[in-house]
Amino acid sequence: MVLVGLVSSPALARELTEVRVFVGDRHAQVLLVADGPLPPAQVRSTPRRGKAPARASASLPGVVLSAELKSAYARDGVRYLIPVDRGGVQRVVLAPVGSDLQVSIELDGGRNVVATSVERRGLLLDLRAEGATRDPSLPDAGMLGSWLAGVSLSRQAEQLGKPRVRIVVDPGHGGWDSGAVGLTGTHEADIALQLSLRLAKELERQLGAEVLLTRSDDTFVPLKERARYANAVEADLFLSIHANASPSKTGWGIETYYLDTATDAGAARVAARENAIAAQEQAEGVDRIVLELSMAGTNRLSQLLAMDVQRSVISQTQTVYGEDQIRDLGVKTALFYVLHSTTMPSILFEASFLTHPDDEMRLRHPLFQQTVAESIALAVEQYLERQQGR
Repeated sequence: MVLVGLVSSPALARELTEVRVFVGDRHAQVLLVADGPLPPAQVRSTPRRGKAPARASASLPGVVLSAELKSAYARDGVRYLIPVDRGGVQRVVLAPVGSDLQVSIELDGGRNVVATSVERRGLLLDLRAEGATRDPSLPDAGMLGSWLAGVSLSRQAEQLGKPRVRIVVDPGHGGWDSGAVGLTGTHEADIALQLSLRLAKELERQLGAEVLLTRSDDTFVPLKERARYANAVEADLFLSIHANASPSKTGWGIETYYLDTATDAGAARVAARENAIAAQEQAEGVDRIVLELSMAGTNRLSQLLAMDVQRSVISQTQTVYGEDQIRDLGVKTALFYVLHSTTMPSILFEASFLTHPDDEMRLRHPLFQQTVAESIALAVEQYLERQQGR
């Protein structure tokens, strides 16, 4: 079956800047977003044949991939692969074919495909199994058009009466546990709280999320209680906020962690420092079986969240301060005590090094704190919108 969807305003070559996937019950959507009006596009669907998956595809004449998309996804020859693996949608494949960009959605079974223009620079591919009705949990073209105009999907969902996202923000340390101490005496606990309070406001403002803090003042909260609290309130996400430290004054930069074995010696050192209070409390040891089960269930989602947060914070802070002033240390893994027993996607964000003079100065400055808070909130919004329907 071949269905044709037309998008008005054919023009010069455009860049595809975003791909969003929404998955529901026998119903999925793929939103393609360009940097300007998209040319006419032809879409088609093919059934599964032998070992080859069913596919839905769209051919976009004169469209190329943006550098940001190329850097965000794995490459296989000339193809770029976006993993989905849920709700019958296996992955999205982006590949140049002559002067066109071919977008293929690999599926477990055949789907009826309809293409709809969204605000001229968006193309919505609607994929439904035979006989399936529209899943109301998925956004419609109107909502996506509002999103392209800058209105949060989460806030639109809230206005429609859907449950608000619940996020626990965890300011590291506190009370008698000051955490790392900077060169001029700055306490990690104070910076973590300042960042977390700003982040909570941004999550509420940008997403309309329900935000709960593990502490809202200079109070000591045991590590095990932080995770227990997040589990007890059935949080959708857990964000632990910290400032870093190094034995050397030369260590500097921003990094984001999720739970797994340590990436390297530096990651192990950071985890040992953050876990030290748990050892002082003589907390129970980590049950390896429980840990492995927890990691298997959530660490892929935690990894995606960590990647979104790191990418957003680096991009925004480099825009404000310049690329030579902000060092990207990337996404890393380590066995953080505060993450090991959370049952939702969880990350630990290290904002910068208190033990580096320039990093410490930025950490204390309201502009840096606000830029980081807005960047993390933006990343969380992007992550949630990609995971909608999971």
